[in-house]
Formats: sequence, C-alpha cells, structure tokens
Amino acid sequence: MKKFIKRALLFVVIIASIYGIGRVIDVSYGSYVFVERQPYMVMQTAKSITIKWQTPKAEIGTLAYGLSPENLNHVLLEEVGSDKHSISIPKLKECTKYFYSVTSPSMSIDNEGRSFSTLCQNADLQRLWVIGDSGDRGAGQATVYNKMLGYIHNDFSQLNMWLLLGDNAYSSGTQKQFNKALFEPYKELVKRFVPWAVTGNHDTRRWAFYDIWNFPTKGESGGVPSGNKYFYSIDNGNLHIVMLDSENPSLDSDGDMANWLRKDLQANTKPWTIVVFHTPPYTDGGHKSDDEYNSGGRMVNMRENFVPIFDEFGVDLVLNGHSHGYERSKLMLNHLGKSNTFDAKKHLVQDNDSCYTKQLKATKNSGTVYVVCGSSSKLDSATLKHPAMPFSHQKMGSLILEVTPTTLTSKFLTVFGTIADEFTINKNNSECKNTKKGK
Repeated sequence: MKKFIKRALLFVVIIASIYGIGRVIDVSYGSYVFVERQPYMVMQTAKSITIKWQTPKAEIGTLAYGLSPENLNHVLLEEVGSDKHSISIPKLKECTKYFYSVTSPSMSIDNEGRSFSTLCQNADLQRLWVIGDSGDRGAGQATVYNKMLGYIHNDFSQLNMWLLLGDNAYSSGTQKQFNKALFEPYKELVKRFVPWAVTGNHDTRRWAFYDIWNFPTKGESGGVPSGNKYFYSIDNGNLHIVMLDSENPSLDSDGDMANWLRKDLQANTKPWTIVVFHTPPYTDGGHKSDDEYNSGGRMVNMRENFVPIFDEFGVDLVLNGHSHGYERSKLMLNHLGKSNTFDAKKHLVQDNDSCYTKQLKATKNSGTVYVVCGSSSKLDSATLKHPAMPFSHQKMGSLILEVTPTTLTSKFLTVFGTIADEFTINKNNSECKNTKKGK
C-alpha cells in the first residue's frame, strides 16, 4: 500500500512538473512570439510621439511626416535594422496635427489616413471614446465600434482620445490575440490615435501588454513622474487622466502606486481628473465587489485603499471594466464597505440622477462618479443591484465623454445606437435642476 501511495505521489509530482514547464513555455511563447504588426503610436506628449511596427524581415524602416498629407517633408530613418521597429519624432509643436507614412521593404503598409496630434495645454472641447473588455473579436465588438463611428459621423476629427479599460485581448493577452482583437479590428483608429490602455486580468496572463506599449514613466505626458510602467498620468487639454494597474503592483494603501497617486493628484492643476483601472470597487455584474475572494480580492483592495485617495483629492470620475455590463453611481464618497453598508444619506454628495455640480478647483470630499463599462465586446449575466450603482444596463456598448473647461458629460452608447444613460458634472457655477426620478 505504501509503495502504491509513493508511486501515486511521484506520478502527481511528475505531471505537475510537466504542466509547470509547459505553462512557462506557453506564457513565454504567447508573450514574445513574433507577429507582423502595422504601425501604431505610443508615448504621445506635447512635443513628441513614437511610432512602432513589426515586419517579416530585419531592415531599416523610414518614417515621413509633415503638416499636410501632401507635404511629408520630414524624414527619419532607423539607425539599425530590425524586425521590431520604433522611431520617435522629437521637437514637435504642442497641440498640432501631423500626418505621417511608414515604409518598410518587406511589408506592405497601409498609409491611407495616417495622422496624429500632440497633447494640448488647453482645449475648448474634447471628445473621448472609452471601451472596456473589448478584446473578444466578433459581431458585437464590431457593432459597438460602428455605433461610435455613426455618433461622430465617421469623422475622426471629432474624436480626441481613445481609452481602453483592460481585457483588451482575450483570452490571455498573447501577441497574436492583440493583433486579432485590437490592431486589426480597430485599424483605422490605430492609424490616428494612441490606444491609451490599462491592463486587465486577461491581459496579465501573458506579458505581451507591457511589451507592446511604451509608458511615460518620467512624466513625459504630464503629471508627476512615476518611475513605474504600472502607473502614470496624462495631461491633455482640460484633462488629467491617471492610468493605474489594479492587477500587478501592490494595492496596499502605503504601496508605491498609492503613494505616487497622492503626489500626482496633489500636484494636478487641470480642471478635470479621471482615474482609469480595470477592477472596479463597486459592481454587481459578472463580478461581485462584495466577494472578498472574487478577482483575488483586488476589488476590495481598490475600494478600501484607493477610494479614500480619490475622496481626499476630489477625483471627478473613475472608469473601470471587468464586469461585462454597464453600471454607474451618483456623486458619492467614502463608501468603503460591502453593498449592504451603503447609506445614501452618508455616501451621496448629491442625490440627483444625471446632473452634479462641483467647484472648479478640486476639493476634498467633493464626490466622485464611478462607471463600469465592460461590455464593449461581450456581456455577462448579472443581477445589477448594487445600491451604489443604481444606473445599470445589461447591454453592450461604449462611453462617449465630452469635456469642456467647465463641463464633463458621459454617455453610454449602446450596441443599438441609443444613449441608455447620460450624466453631466458642472463646474461653471450653474445649478442642477432636480433630476431625481419621480420628481
């Protein structure tokens, strides 16, 4: 009997070892396997941008750019041949639109419509497209995308930024899956906009996410330098956008990310602050934020350790994915417990449905609106009854954010082309009419 047990244990150890080795090989292969990739942009700043692409052969690539598509009068050549290309364009003008084309001998590159804009100090109006959990390529993903194109009348000049809320490539964030789920279906967006993305739990099953992007860790795009690829910020026009990673770094209240966040928000002077990360502090969708074991406890950690920071520095809007549906709060603060502890009298700053007011300068405990939009390519079955998130829809869709120096409007644009939810935050001293239901 003892010999049988020993042999059985040995067999289990051998199988586990084989699985572990296979897993390491699979993760490494999926993370770093070479794939061809059309040009895309990273590291957008007020005075520079970086263009990356990947070709079948190692070679010298060429980048031409200029102020009109007919006059690409500046040309940059790589110094060393490679199949993984990266050219940075320096000394650009702030808040300026440029056109560009890329040439590589071994690959046919689609240069039709390629352009980029540098970051702005000021802006009269900014429009952002926000998608979450968009990495499942299919009819749903395509329809969500097409409804956005219809909203802007197929005029990309009506769009300023593109934000992605994580799980950008299902099911495990490999290089091939990023091509299939991001670079190919959104190729016209990729030609014109930096895909500012946070990582999701599916993306972090491989390391491709951090291989694909370059990150402004030295404060190149605005904010306080983080020195860490997991978190950084972007200043553009009226917006201070903070990109956090809820999947990899420490989520402790005294961890590196939390400590940096306090410094960054303290230094911010932009009128609007948006914080982006994948795992929501409040949700009753496909994931349950009440469950301390769900998602490895990251939802609880973000709620208990980061919501107090959002409250302290008057963050205006928090955007998350992860649950494949739509949920939205009112202007709220200091809700750190489970859903059954939510008390509207204690936790709501303003109990309106769709209009809120704040001071122009960020102030402590002025309230935050939380939005979960994780339905840009798939849906979960869900109860959607979290009391802090009273506006919820089990529909696929995306967000349109429209921002001026004194107003921020968010619209949930559904796969049916309708606006299922909309709210506005005013910082222009105008009062909201009573927008509570039934009033």
